[in-house]
Amino acid sequence: MMDSAGVKRQNMDLIRRLLWRGKQLTKLEISKRTGLSVATCNTLLNELEKNGEVLGEKSQINGVGRASVIYQYNEGFESYICVSYQMIAGVKTVRVAVTSPLGNILGHYERDFRHLDYMAIEGMIEKALKKHMNAAMILVGTPSIAENGIVRHCDIAEMEEVPLVQLLEQRFGLPVHMENDIHYKAYGYYKKEGREDDIVTLCFFPANVLPGTASVYHGTVLKGNNQFAGMVGFLPYEFDRKEELRLLSPETALPIIVKAVTSLIVAVNPSSILLAGDLLDEEKAEQVYLGCLKWIPKEYMPDFCYTDDIDLYYQEGMYQKALDQKGVL
Repeated sequence: MMDSAGVKRQNMDLIRRLLWRGKQLTKLEISKRTGLSVATCNTLLNELEKNGEVLGEKSQINGVGRASVIYQYNEGFESYICVSYQMIAGVKTVRVAVTSPLGNILGHYERDFRHLDYMAIEGMIEKALKKHMNAAMILVGTPSIAENGIVRHCDIAEMEEVPLVQLLEQRFGLPVHMENDIHYKAYGYYKKEGREDDIVTLCFFPANVLPGTASVYHGTVLKGNNQFAGMVGFLPYEFDRKEELRLLSPETALPIIVKAVTSLIVAVNPSSILLAGDLLDEEKAEQVYLGCLKWIPKEYMPDFCYTDDIDLYYQEGMYQKALDQKGVL
């Protein structure tokens, strides 16, 4: 059973989530939309306003009658540092996007590195923090398994076995949340495009790099015991890992992709699959669908979609995860 402090935190999070949408609402409107009593809303809004998280301003509704206090979230109260790093076509890149509580991008920093190690990531975060000193947390997307805050089986050799979460928390004194990059992308896709009861799967197939997938089941990313769920690059293909990486090229990847996606349909039974990555285009996505149809009865086939730009969902997923973390910190 939740104690009184837990109930208060949960109720405050209801108000936050309402105002995070950028709305301007009266106390009565907040009460109606959250289901909380006006008295409870009054107490919590006073506390949020006192610490600067919420702004309240007296205003007449439609210019007539008694003035009511209109509440909105203070976008300048804090920010979230969203860090991602990757290797595409041999180019190693670190990106940092600073996001407001309303989801607006306040700053963007990007740099390519010949040698991308922990110090490269630390330096990019430090640069962002000098301009955004109100950062409340750091979120990291990694092209690897993110097991207990440690980078494992990474596309970038210099980052292998780096205890990234621990190092960043010690260096900056902020809470750090790290997940596999595909988890963020799938969560962002679900939040932006999915319905609440959807089961959606994102499949990302880049050239000459192990593919990754992630599934969101009724709002929860399926991560498995060690965040290993969805790592279809480790399926038992008829060749070793070195040969697999070689075959993951535009001319030869289709059988691997079909086998991976077919396995996911059987294991997860999603309602929709989003295909992405430079090994695919609209035509090849259709070929993947037809390849899966050879094994899966049509009535159990999910809807197939393709996108050539997944960065939008990546940023959305990191932002939504920041809000989730805010609710439990």
